[in-house]
Amino acid sequence: MAYPFPRFASTPQTPQYIQGIESPSTNIPRSPKSRSSLSHKRFVALIFFVIAILLWLIDPFSRPSKEADKIPFSHDDIDDYLVHFQGYQDCGVTSPSLYTPPTKPHHDKSKHLQYCRNRATLLESLSAGGRHGFDTPFFPAGCHYRWYTTAEICMILDRFDAIVFIGDSMLQNVYSAFNMLLRENVALGGLKQWNLKDGERSSCHCDNQIMRPECFGQSITSNAEVRENDGGSNHRSPYYCERTPHIFLPISGSPDSSSLHSAFTNILSASPDSYKPVPVIHSLSLSTSLSWSLATASMDEWLSLADASARNVPFLWVGPTAAGHLKPPGLILSQGNNALWHYTVEMAKEARAREIDALGMYNLTLQASSWDGSGYGIRVGLVQAMMVINWLSRLEST
Repeated sequence: MAYPFPRFASTPQTPQYIQGIESPSTNIPRSPKSRSSLSHKRFVALIFFVIAILLWLIDPFSRPSKEADKIPFSHDDIDDYLVHFQGYQDCGVTSPSLYTPPTKPHHDKSKHLQYCRNRATLLESLSAGGRHGFDTPFFPAGCHYRWYTTAEICMILDRFDAIVFIGDSMLQNVYSAFNMLLRENVALGGLKQWNLKDGERSSCHCDNQIMRPECFGQSITSNAEVRENDGGSNHRSPYYCERTPHIFLPISGSPDSSSLHSAFTNILSASPDSYKPVPVIHSLSLSTSLSWSLATASMDEWLSLADASARNVPFLWVGPTAAGHLKPPGLILSQGNNALWHYTVEMAKEARAREIDALGMYNLTLQASSWDGSGYGIRVGLVQAMMVINWLSRLEST
C-alpha cells in the first residue's frame, strides 16, 4: 500500500506580485464631461501610475520574478539522458525511470512555463512532491524541475568559483551521484577507480558503490583527486568538464576539526577578489541521531566561517531521507519516520531563520527501495544530485 505524501510544512513563500495599474481613461466609456473634470481624472491616474512604477523599481519582490534558469537549456525532447553513460546497460538505470518531464499542454507551445518560476517555488515543489507508486519516478508538487544534460550542468557550474558539500554519509551519496553525472559514469563514477583492484571493480559497480562499506570507503571527495590520479589506464573516467572545483567535507557533528575549517577557508580565499559565489550544500542527520542542537550548531559554525570570508556564499540545507521498511526495530523510535519528519520540518525552519535555503528529501524517498532502511541506491542519488543542480541553476552569479 502506498504511503501518504504529507506536504512539506512551512515551505518557502513565493513573493506576491503587484499587477501593473492601468489608466482608468482606457476603460471608462465616453460621456460629456467638462474639460477640467477630465483633466483632473487623468492627473489622478498619472499619479497612481507613477507610484506603481516607483514601487516596481524599489521593491524587487513586487514584480514578477525573473529568476528563471541562468543558463541556456535544450528545447529538444531527449528520450534518455543517460544512454551514453558508462554502465548504462550493466546498471539498468535510465532517465525515464527517474524523471518524467512535463507534458506539453494541448495547443500550447509553452511547455517551459510549467517549470518552476523561481527558487522558492522550486524548493517547495521538490520538497513536497512524491511518487505515484513504489519506485516510480518522483513527481514534484505543482511546478516542474529540469533534468539537465551534462553540457548544461557544466554551464551551470561555470558560474561559480567552487562548490562545497559539507555533511555526513547521506550527503556523501549525493556527492557521489553528482560525480557520476559529471563523469558520465553510473557504474563507477562515484569512486576512486585508480585504487580499485580488478575484483573490486566488478564487486563495487552500480549500487554497490554506495551499498558496500568497502566500496563506499573509496568514494571521491574532490575533483582534484580525480584530476591527479585518474589517468594513463584503460579504466580512465575523466570529468566531462572540471573548470569549477568541487569538494566534499565529511562531518559527523559540531564543532568540526580545524583541518576541515582550514580546507573550507582555503577554498573561500582562493580567489578573494572574485565576484562569483561559492555555494555550500550542507546536511547533518543520522550521524548525530537526529540531534536538533547539533544540527543548528553546525549551521552556525559553517555560516560564521563563510561570513568571515566576506565572500558570497549561498547555503542550501538538505534534510534527511525517510526510513525504509528494513530499518532495524531498535531504531524505529529514534530514527523512524515520525522522528525524521519532525527533524525535517524543524531544521528547515531553523535554516530559513538563518536565511538558508532548505530542500527536503523525505518525500522523495518515502516510497523508494532501501537496502537497510537508511541508505538508498544510485537511482535516488542521481535524482538528489539533479535537485541540487536545479538549485544551483537558480542562484545569482554575482
